[in-house]
Amino acid sequence: MTPHREGRIDTAALQVLSHRLADGSDAYAPQDLDSAPRLPERTPGQALASAPRPPVGPRAVILDCGTSRLAGYTHVLWIAANADAMIGSHVVEQLAYIVGRVVGVEAFAWEGADRLHVRAPGLAWDDLLRDAQDALALHLTAA
Repeated sequence: MTPHREGRIDTAALQVLSHRLADGSDAYAPQDLDSAPRLPERTPGQALASAPRPPVGPRAVILDCGTSRLAGYTHVLWIAANADAMIGSHVVEQLAYIVGRVVGVEAFAWEGADRLHVRAPGLAWDDLLRDAQDALALHLTAA
């Protein structure tokens, strides 16, 4: 083989290498999707399509709603521990007031940094959760 510094390439060696690489390359070539073996009663990509989507936006900040055990409150909203990082501490500080503007919410109180107790006697849990998330989303788009 000729050293590269001289500016010449040994084309015969490259041809031999190319032919040796081509031998048996079918074993490493990707299969056509139509000829790939299929699992019974499954289609390609089905597992990915059925996987739950991770929450994003306000649904990743206000995670869930349940029954409050704090006297005088009907619901408790579970706030993500990393809400500061997601929406900023200035928005987290306003979160109670943002939720307080939801129709039907009469009062609110924080318990720690991750539980916001709400008095909203006429609202179902899922309605309050959705409305609180929507209120946060509206606030974030207006900011």
